[in-house]
Amino acid sequence: MRDEKGLAIGELSRRTGVNIETIRYFERVGIVATPPRTSGGRRVYGAGHVRVLGFIRGARELGFTPAEVRAILSLGGPRRRRAVRSARSRPTTWSGFARKWQT
Repeated sequence: MRDEKGLAIGELSRRTGVNIETIRYFERVGIVATPPRTSGGRRVYGAGHVRVLGFIRGARELGFTPAEVRAILSLGGPRRRRAVRSARSRPTTWSGFARKWQT
């Protein structure tokens, strides 16, 4: 369901691939900003929530721990995506490191 001002939690979950209960947990522990609510009490999520949850999911898929994800978010998170993109290309072995710098 889509509200006039944003997304309902179910739509946010579908768009990001993050479980509804996980989204609520992230709100409780302060990883994701608590969204405004409608007069009926429903949470209303915006584009920023979509970006942050997508960022978290991508970082976790790359192998970052929850603590590392939280630290990255504290440094600017999705606005500073280059940090995660460059981590994706970081070599995992010395030979990988050498090859990367030879090209």
